[in-house]
Amino acid sequence: MKDVFLVNLKLPELFSKELYDLIPEQRTLINKLLENKTVLSYALDMDRKNVWIYIEAVSEQEVMDVLSTFPIIKYVKANIHELAFYDSAPVGMPELILN
Repeated sequence: MKDVFLVNLKLPELFSKELYDLIPEQRTLINKLLENKTVLSYALDMDRKNVWIYIEAVSEQEVMDVLSTFPIIKYVKANIHELAFYDSAPVGMPELILN
């Protein structure tokens, strides 16, 4: 059974050119992980110092395996927290209005 983990990525104080150059590749990977529902949500704070990611996985090791595929992983510090529960607003089709 899969659990949900909250990952906090601490970004560096100063972004190098190498890190900036990896951002498009990172976004492409995140979009793929969102599509296949490995990543449930992905957020960056306004100061660009923290990224919060909700990941569905069977173990912390699986979360680390996912994180190891991130192009930016060598530039960040990751903290992983297993959650007791994860609730979110339902996402579905908009209500149809038949005129």
